[in-house]
Amino acid sequence: MSKIKRVPKNQSTLAQGDISAVVYNQRAGANKTVSVGPEFKITPGQVTVRALDVSAGMQIAEGTLLSIYNNGALAWITFSQSAIGAAPSGLANGIPLKANDWSYFSMGSNKFVRSSAATVGVYIVLDETSLSVISDDDNF
Repeated sequence: MSKIKRVPKNQSTLAQGDISAVVYNQRAGANKTVSVGPEFKITPGQVTVRALDVSAGMQIAEGTLLSIYNNGALAWITFSQSAIGAAPSGLANGIPLKANDWSYFSMGSNKFVRSSAATVGVYIVLDETSLSVISDDDNF
């Protein structure tokens, strides 16, 4: 059975001194702790970032990274390698999404996603890595 490996795109390295200069805030006397979220991909045919409504099911490429916001009460999401007929409704066929909160998932080897409500917004994360298939005897 083959495995999938994520391959980074042109990773650059910094010297330890350069990292310290970027991370340390002289005025505050401490390391910077600002948390920066992912960059979202603009949906083809659009000019701004917008949420995808996957309540009716949608095909999304394998390995795609997703940021999901549930703007309502408890909702459910499910992933599959084939089209999903019915919306998820519980733990037997879905993953819970906390109300008014973010969740983060990778499509992995799945090709389809479906949520239980239109209040679930799916954003595709801009990811410049690529996926490559490797054999079982390759290490990673």
